[in-house]
Amino acid sequence: MDIPLVGQVIASLEFGFSLALRTNHDYELRIESTFRLDEPGSDGFRGVPDASLSENTAVRRLQGRQVARAHASDDGDLRIEFADRASLVVPFDPDFEAWTVAAPQGFKAVSVAGGGLTVWD
Repeated sequence: MDIPLVGQVIASLEFGFSLALRTNHDYELRIESTFRLDEPGSDGFRGVPDASLSENTAVRRLQGRQVARAHASDDGDLRIEFADRASLVVPFDPDFEAWTVAAPQGFKAVSVAGGGLTVWD
C-alpha cells in the first residue's frame, strides 16, 4: 500500500524511546522499533530508537529530506525513499507496533505487532 507522504518534506524530528518525523503537511511517522537508515556516502543507522539517537548525525539529516516514495507491505514493513536516494526501512516487529503514520485528516496506518497492517482512512 502506498502511504500518502510523497512530496512532503521532513520538517522536524522528535527523539526519545521512539523517533517521530513530522512533515511540512503535519503528518507524523512514529517509529518505536528497530529501523534502518541507508544514505549514500555514510554508514547510516541500524538499531532501535533510544535516548542517544539524537546524537546520530545520519538520523539528524532526515530533517529537510523530501519523500519520493512511501510503501507499506501487507506484512507491516515500511519503506520510505527520499529524493536524495536515502532510504528508511522499518520492518514489522514480532512484539510491538513498529511504526505508525498519522495524518491531520484522519488517515492512520499502523504496523501490527506480529506482522500485518491496519489502515483507517
